[in-house]
Amino acid sequence: MTKATRYDPENQILNTVKTGIKGTLLFLMPLPVLIGAIIHLLKGNVFSSIVAGALFAAFMITAVIARHGFKLESRFKQKRLAKAPGMPFKSFAASLLGITTGLTAFMLSGYTLLASILIGFVALIGFYLAYGVDPRQDKTGNISLGVDPDEVFEALEAAEAKIAVIENARKDIKNIKFDQHLRRIIEKARGILKLIEDDPKDLYRARKFLKVYLDGTARVTESYAKTHGKDASTAELDKNFQEVLDSIESTFEEQHKKLLENDQLDLDVKIEVLKTQLKHI
Repeated sequence: MTKATRYDPENQILNTVKTGIKGTLLFLMPLPVLIGAIIHLLKGNVFSSIVAGALFAAFMITAVIARHGFKLESRFKQKRLAKAPGMPFKSFAASLLGITTGLTAFMLSGYTLLASILIGFVALIGFYLAYGVDPRQDKTGNISLGVDPDEVFEALEAAEAKIAVIENARKDIKNIKFDQHLRRIIEKARGILKLIEDDPKDLYRARKFLKVYLDGTARVTESYAKTHGKDASTAELDKNFQEVLDSIESTFEEQHKKLLENDQLDLDVKIEVLKTQLKHI
């Protein structure tokens, strides 16, 4: 039996909140620069005001880049299997922070060039001490011989993208019953991905199912959401969509159980039935 930890949406929400709070200091730290820009403007020092405004903008861009790096790092840490972020956003933000801080010290505070460089370097080191470096190595977990890590990463990333499509479409469907259905479906989908992360060999047993399920569900849900948004849905369309959601949820639940049981049998028959139903939406 596959050993797996249960997908916990509450824990994911908590991690999202923590990531949102992280780096708040980077947004607050340059407020004196903004105040200085306003004071210079009121005094008629247009050039100094423009310089201060540009530096404040650079600080804000730095904070936004860092925040994006924090989000990527948080997603990376939450998964047992994950590719390291391709771009070192945190390192880029740290470098930009050091340069901007040095320029601020030199152009607005009257420090010498050498002192400004040192201040910028201290800001750079301070960033790394506070927030660390970007993840640089892939997390391969317990991927065994015969399983291609890149293949697993690619499949998981593609599945996450499809789940995101379903999530976005769900938000556009103003139907409480369908909303609850889709929430359960999304949770089951993420539960399947969690099982694959815990035992990458499950990918080969779930590949066909995942592709048909997620591709079809994402396409149908997105299409229904667009129709629903235009108030063009009909009773027959709603009925068909309800039936498809029922089939998707029950079929995915069965796939989840089979993966837990390490069952080698496919759900080909159910998949073909599901494919037929999807064509009617």
